[in-house]
Amino acid sequence: MPDLANDEATGDAAALSGRLAIAVYEQIERLIRRGEFPKGVKLPPEAELARRFGVSRPVVREALARLREEGIVRSQQGSGTFVIRGMLPSATALPAIRTLADLLRYYEYRTDVEAATAGLAAERRTTDDIAVISKVLAGAEDMLKQGQLELLADANFAFHRAVAQATRNPFYVRTLEMMPNFIGRHKLDLVVSNDSTSEAHLWRIHREHVAIFEAIEAADPARARTEMQRHILAARDVVLNRQSLLESVEFDIRE
Repeated sequence: MPDLANDEATGDAAALSGRLAIAVYEQIERLIRRGEFPKGVKLPPEAELARRFGVSRPVVREALARLREEGIVRSQQGSGTFVIRGMLPSATALPAIRTLADLLRYYEYRTDVEAATAGLAAERRTTDDIAVISKVLAGAEDMLKQGQLELLADANFAFHRAVAQATRNPFYVRTLEMMPNFIGRHKLDLVVSNDSTSEAHLWRIHREHVAIFEAIEAADPARARTEMQRHILAARDVVLNRQSLLESVEFDIRE
C-alpha cells in the first residue's frame, strides 16, 4: 500500500484534498441525516472532526464550508458550528431490523450489494480512488496502532464508502449510506467489549479491508467481489456467534 501520509503536500494536493473534503462533507451530512447530530446541536470542534475522519483541519474546514453553503449548518463566531437542518424522514431509510430473521436478510442483502460494489470499483477505479482508499486504510492502521478503537467505526464506514465512490455510480453510494451498519458507530461498544479480543478482531477487519483494496488496485473484479463477500459474511458470523451481543441488542437499527 502506498504511503499517503504526506499526500496533501505533493503536487496532487489540491485534487486529493478536494476529494477528501467531499468525503468528509458527505460523512457529516450522513450523520446529520441519521440523527447523530440532530438539529440545533453544536458540531465537535475542527480538531476533533479531523481526528475522527483521519484528515487535516483544512480538509474539515472545506467540508464545513460546503455544509454552510447548502444551509445544513451555521457557524457562529466564537461559539462554533451548529446544525440547522435535521434528519430526513424515515421513509428514506431501509426497513428496520427487528428480528433475527431480519438480521439474516440484512446480511444477505448487504453481501450481494457490497460484493457487486467492490467488483465495479475494481473495473472503474481511478488513480484518485486508489489514493483515497489507501489514505483511509492508512488512517485506520494508525488508529489501531494507537489503540483508538472508538474511532474505527467511522474509519470502517469511510472505507466502504470510498469503495462505493469508485464505482462512479451514485446509486451504490446512496444505497450504502442508507444501509444499517450493524457493526458501526451505534453498536461498536458492544463489539469491542473485551479489549484484547476486540483489538484482534479489529485488526482482522483491517486485513480484510486491505485484501479488498489490493484486489481493487489490481483491477481484479472477481477477486474484489470474493474478498468483499468473505468480509461481510465474516462480520455476520461474528454477530451470530456472540450470544451476549444478540441478547443485548434491540432489533431496531434503522439508519
